[in-house]
Amino acid sequence: MNPEPYLYIMFLQFIPKRFCGYLPPISVKTMLRCNWKEWAVTLKSGVLRRLVNGWKQFVVDNNLKKGNVLLFELVEATSGVVIFSVEELGLTNA
Repeated sequence: MNPEPYLYIMFLQFIPKRFCGYLPPISVKTMLRCNWKEWAVTLKSGVLRRLVNGWKQFVVDNNLKKGNVLLFELVEATSGVVIFSVEELGLTNA
């Protein structure tokens, strides 16, 4: 199965359900790659999937604010690791 290549997020709180089918159903170590740096986070399992344990540091380090639009490209998804390439696309009119 080929993963959807891109996921647009305007304010990430939860991963959209339509995208979760491409991700492991368990909590898994996740790597965010952005601006030639990497952040280790956890993709939490459950009905509402979200990034935790490192997400706040990613937000701070990249000076993200409400209204920033991020593009998540799924690079790899196995039962042991998920890797996203992340690009900031700018601000919405929010």
